[in-house]
Amino acid sequence: MRIWDIHPIDGTVIDPAGREAPTDPMSRQPRSPANATDQEPPATGEHQAARWTGEAWELVPDWRGHVYWTEDGQRHEITELGTEPPADALGEAPPEPLEDLAERKRREIDTARDAAFAAGLPYDIAGEPDVVQTRPQDQINLLGLNAKAQRLVAEGVTDPVMPFRGLSNVTRLLTPEHMDTLTLAALAHIEDIYQRSWDRKDAIDAALDSSDRMGIEAVVW
Repeated sequence: MRIWDIHPIDGTVIDPAGREAPTDPMSRQPRSPANATDQEPPATGEHQAARWTGEAWELVPDWRGHVYWTEDGQRHEITELGTEPPADALGEAPPEPLEDLAERKRREIDTARDAAFAAGLPYDIAGEPDVVQTRPQDQINLLGLNAKAQRLVAEGVTDPVMPFRGLSNVTRLLTPEHMDTLTLAALAHIEDIYQRSWDRKDAIDAALDSSDRMGIEAVVW
């Protein structure tokens, strides 16, 4: 006698081929153990499973492990027997909405801009290589130093009387003229970073206005 074992959790057939029933040691007759039946399950098609109802087999949808997406971009995975993907399910993630894509690219530009500010301006300070820091908190200091340097230049001061520290954290004394040159270079560097950021954001906006997905995606720092 052939029997088919029933999964104790979901009631599906464990092996569609079945197996020979064990022999009862007392009666020497084949017997059907618990969680098994001598009723042959029906043949199943794609995304189908045979499930035991307690009295008979039934065919149920079996999409377990199937992954799909909905129009809102949400990813779903079917884990339960009998659940089918909705009629409007997508087989792959839908394209990112253009507004979302544009906003993400703007954030990428902001991140790159801030990284450029943090990297500073490589500069020889008093003849030694260093980096002028150009973070937002440094910009006010640079403006103040530049105003002071120009005032001292106008007063005719030529001695190295202006202390300055770069990224190396070494204090060096500069002449007002050198301080003026250094701070103007750093401020120009900051302006260039801002301009680069604005240019790229303008490119994003222009591509968005023309619904040019590839144009938006192509914008990088």
